[in-house]
Amino acid sequence: MRLAATVVAALGIVAAVAGTASAAEPTGITFWQADFSGQSVTYTPATTACVTLPYAVHSELNASQDSFRLYTTPDCTGFALTIPATDLHSFVNRDVHSFALTRD
Repeated sequence: MRLAATVVAALGIVAAVAGTASAAEPTGITFWQADFSGQSVTYTPATTACVTLPYAVHSELNASQDSFRLYTTPDCTGFALTIPATDLHSFVNRDVHSFALTRD
């Protein structure tokens, strides 16, 4: 049941983003504190510099054409999840604290 609720929520987010699309897209990467809920923050990084998030996050919508690495540490070191372009992902079992744009 939780999986179904997550899928429905994710589809709603994708539809909302698609419905508000403008000529200025891609729009960057949005992170949520919980499973597509709670506080959110959006970034449009232009460099590969490490970005420390203001709180631990557990889901993301990458509405850009870039890929990102998400880290469990605040300084972009150690274990990383690689998030491809145009990705929607929930990682409720990991606390992500920083990210960096990749140029691979």
